[in-house]
Amino acid sequence: MYLSHPVRRMRDDPLDDEVAALRVEPVDDDARETLETRVESLGGSLERELRFGGVVVSLAESAVSDLCELDDIERIETVDTLGY
Repeated sequence: MYLSHPVRRMRDDPLDDEVAALRVEPVDDDARETLETRVESLGGSLERELRFGGVVVSLAESAVSDLCELDDIERIETVDTLGY
């Protein structure tokens, strides 16, 4: 799984009371359903679906490390990368 540098920082050193907006790319539709369930269990939410199978999720930075443990994810980046 690819993790952008800012996501690795959130995983390793989360800021208290900060919310992360992340672009997550699951490997397939089954993984997407698992992702949605996992994000909700971590207190986050699915914000929107992106073209080509990606989704934007928001969750507490303190939960990013738990999200990174999920199997069948190709990449996790901050939503800021969408602007490039």
